[in-house]
Amino acid sequence: MSYDPSKPVELYLLKASNFSEESAPNQKKYYLEAARWLQENNFSSPEEATEAMRHTEYYEGAGIAKIADDIELRIKAMEKAGYEDVAEIHRERLRKFRQSGNSYAFSQEWIDDFNKAAEKEHIYAERKAVFGRIFSGYFQIAGNPQKEHRQKAAKGISDALKELDRLGATFDELAADKVYRNLTMTTEKGMNNFIDFIHAFMKSGGIYEDDISDIADEQQRLAKWAAANRAALIEAGRSEIWRSANCVAVPSDDQSGYDFIATKEVEY
Repeated sequence: MSYDPSKPVELYLLKASNFSEESAPNQKKYYLEAARWLQENNFSSPEEATEAMRHTEYYEGAGIAKIADDIELRIKAMEKAGYEDVAEIHRERLRKFRQSGNSYAFSQEWIDDFNKAAEKEHIYAERKAVFGRIFSGYFQIAGNPQKEHRQKAAKGISDALKELDRLGATFDELAADKVYRNLTMTTEKGMNNFIDFIHAFMKSGGIYEDDISDIADEQQRLAKWAAANRAALIEAGRSEIWRSANCVAVPSDDQSGYDFIATKEVEY
């Protein structure tokens, strides 16, 4: 069978189309340029094409492009997470890789740099977990009417603050960093209330005084409102329409479960 030089060109163009400009720009560029190079040279056999490629940047280009895309994706992920110091390590890795190529990628320095970034990511993960426990405890104390849950949450906050000490961090340090503030998904006022509560908690030596007057006041306010608006609430309940359906469950083509087929709809 005679060699068709258009086939490897088509293959490389197909590979290029499979890569996104957003997530794999280096690999996309590599396959487009390699396809153009093959087309321009119009080799007469695969052996000739391989031997010619061996003396060009295209011979190891696919692997180099893949590694570059991987590092660039890590940079974007760290920037999005707010881990600027980790992103900077990966930027330096990319700079070294573009300068030295595979001699850097297969070196101990590559391993050391990768581990350095991983260690910093781990520190963020540990601190985020502890900060999340502190906020969760505060949330329980601020809104849970059951005393035993509030007391358990207070102990959890105390333990988490001790854990921060072990990690070499302070509550104020994390509360001022948007990486951790964003975990709370609260307003600026809500964040300030959280910070004030933890400051008072720490000032007390971790002793929580079980005062639920705020919750009790809110319960009384709602009870008074409901009593004053009783007629309107009853009327709203009468006008509300609920719908339900009798269904038959049948195995779904999707392995995750069933399809539910309505046989009768009921309105009440």
